[in-house]
Amino acid sequence: MAEIKKEKYIESLSEPVTLKATEKIIDQMNNSICRIFNNKRNGTGFFVKIPYKNDILPVLITNNQVINKDDILNNITIPIYLNNDKKIKNIKLDNNRKKYINEKYDITIIEIKENEDKLNSKYLELDDKIINYFKINKIEKLNYLNYIYSDESIYILNYLKDNDIIVSYGKLSYLNNTKLYYQCNINENSSGSPILLTNNQKLIGIHNNITKKYKYNKGCLLIYLIIEFSKIKKNLLLINKEGDLLNNYIIAEFDIKENNQNIRIINSYEQCCREDKLYDYEEEYANEKELKNNCEIRINNEIIPFSYFHKFNKKGKYKIKYTFLLNIIKIDYMFSKCSSLTNIDLSNFNTNNVTDMCYLFSKCTSLTNINLSNFNTNNVTDMSYIFDGCSSLKYINLSYFNTNNVIYMNHMFNECKSLININLSNFNTNNTYNMSFMFSKCSSLTNIDLSNFNTNNVINMEGMFSGCSSLINLDLSNFDTNNVTNMSEIFSECSSLTNIDLSNFNADNATYMNFMFDGCEKLNKNNVIVNDNEILKQFKSKFKISKFKLIKKYN
Repeated sequence: MAEIKKEKYIESLSEPVTLKATEKIIDQMNNSICRIFNNKRNGTGFFVKIPYKNDILPVLITNNQVINKDDILNNITIPIYLNNDKKIKNIKLDNNRKKYINEKYDITIIEIKENEDKLNSKYLELDDKIINYFKINKIEKLNYLNYIYSDESIYILNYLKDNDIIVSYGKLSYLNNTKLYYQCNINENSSGSPILLTNNQKLIGIHNNITKKYKYNKGCLLIYLIIEFSKIKKNLLLINKEGDLLNNYIIAEFDIKENNQNIRIINSYEQCCREDKLYDYEEEYANEKELKNNCEIRINNEIIPFSYFHKFNKKGKYKIKYTFLLNIIKIDYMFSKCSSLTNIDLSNFNTNNVTDMCYLFSKCTSLTNINLSNFNTNNVTDMSYIFDGCSSLKYINLSYFNTNNVIYMNHMFNECKSLININLSNFNTNNTYNMSFMFSKCSSLTNIDLSNFNTNNVINMEGMFSGCSSLINLDLSNFDTNNVTNMSEIFSECSSLTNIDLSNFNADNATYMNFMFDGCEKLNKNNVIVNDNEILKQFKSKFKISKFKLIKKYN
């Protein structure tokens, strides 16, 4: 019944070809088209050399229903059958190959290592129009090819169940961006078959599936996939059905100091509460199960069962890779208290949907450097304690951070004792309410530029600069403190502070102002610019200068 229905909607259009063309097609069938066996799944694939940056790369192309993301992440071995060889060869999907999965367009591309694989295959030729696109680096929209290929006669080489290859002729009916639609009598097990032009026997696309509901079969134009393939980093690019990146992973290096050391290698708020015996954690943090189900952990390239604690039998250096199969929303506490963490690569960590980053690297006392240039923080509302206690960090460049939606910045750099430079030039603090202890105990920080800070909505500045014992000058003339209720200890123990400009500070709503200048021994009436009477009182009280009037200074 299904066959009758298929014939009703799919026309078989035969196309005349020359004897020479027939010989070439037979050669393609025998040498370039393969049958792929993958457990209960199998399908067709083909070999082609594609432009890759400034080189040409041999690859195997098929559908991801034949080779899917789990196969890629698990580094499985794929058996390959070539008609000219009659022997089954194996391809190991190891980490040294470039691999591309696009679930949206049902495509998998695997790099071929010719010296290792020894497949005895030949390669299909890409159509000249595709090659020329890369040669001359055209600026035109990619869909210009749609018009060029419209109405072309095509053929598709596909395997039958008994390992025979058949040729299906047809015609391109229309193109829609990446998608090709054509009339062709195709075998139902032909997913992953190449689409070639009849007039020159050259490759333009890949067959996806038979559409029984409509009149046409569906495939994909290869040029778009080749362009995407060139974006591969770290040999892997995964794209899900919505078109979002799936290669979401972190590589972290740990220096284990003792034998049989039991450390936490990935965290959650819930786990922290268990360790600290705080059992009243909120239900909103019950994302532990989701993290367990969607995170694969490898230590020195060996998969281990997911755990928040892991015992390292021997001291030494370990590389740990965390692969997240979903775009997670909360990464709070993830590396909190990882005191053995020395280096971390976050260049492939997708944070597009993350809203909570609090305590992310808190107490990572061995972390000396961190690159967050690829972090997407557009949706983050909480960055409190994110670098708290990172006592070995010397530099942090956060010029890439988008902080438009961040409400909590309290304790953000608290106890970053080695920090000597910090770039906050791109910080937007329009929606920030809490900056308490933000730079507290940054004892190596000599200068900080906060000229772009908008503090209109800040309520709490308690201890904001307390313990910044190396800070010499502080210009806060742009600070609006009309809504601040707590200024206590804001500059306490800034023992090197020589000049401070508080000309725009307003303490009308401040309820707590105690110990504002405690320990600021180098401040005197000649190097403080202040216009608010309540703050003058605090200054007079601290330095016992009530016998004479402190002159207000104005810009």
